[in-house]
Amino acid sequence: MRLGFLGTGTAIPSATRGASGYVLEAEGDVLLLECGPGSTRRWPAMGLDFARIGAVLCSHHHVDHCGDLAALLFGRNVAPEVHEGLVLAGPTGHGRLIDRLQEAFGDGVRHDDLQVVELDEGGALALAGFAIEARAMAHPRRNADEAPALGFRIERGGRRLAFSGDSGACDALVELCRGVDLALLECSYPAGRESSRHLNAATVAQVARDAGVRRLVLTHIYPEADRVDLESEVRAAGYEGELTIASDGLWLGVE
Repeated sequence: MRLGFLGTGTAIPSATRGASGYVLEAEGDVLLLECGPGSTRRWPAMGLDFARIGAVLCSHHHVDHCGDLAALLFGRNVAPEVHEGLVLAGPTGHGRLIDRLQEAFGDGVRHDDLQVVELDEGGALALAGFAIEARAMAHPRRNADEAPALGFRIERGGRRLAFSGDSGACDALVELCRGVDLALLECSYPAGRESSRHLNAATVAQVARDAGVRRLVLTHIYPEADRVDLESEVRAAGYEGELTIASDGLWLGVE
């Protein structure tokens, strides 16, 4: 199993980082993880096209994580070849989101072979050959009817990956990461900026230490975090395992 980075940034435009988007690939199977604005533009450079994308998993409904869903649905209607069947999975309310996209954009984003799956705390799903477990994360809702943001534990062939989505430090995130081969965690801010809804360089180090993470990959990096030495800040906070600061276009093996 390998992990590719379509976008490692946030909603704030960056010259080097696009909005959230990742891809898991194993034995020819492809799972798109998040679908942030502009992430589909990086598909060709990463060897992806509509013929390969049959499943998309979103952690929550903030625009920087799902804003390209409409573009994906529209492009799929005009592409010469598409994957047979498309599954869009996400938190509670995912079906309502897709319905509203179809109301807004009409037949251009409608598909007869579209399946929408909703997950909540403790939910499990087999998707594109990957086994997925969902946990609710510490990322406060902006609207009363908004579902909690999810983190995912994903397994394939005995390899396990944890993905935080957007989350502050919490017990659920520590448990999500315990015993995995790779933890893909957001690191939105430098250590000096405190936040309960996102991780910074100090809190991500603490989560990784508490979970016993041996291989940590940082993503969802705001411009202010790019202006500091994140690696040094994470090390200063006590994390001693393997550490990677993700970048757009990177591929990593999950080993």
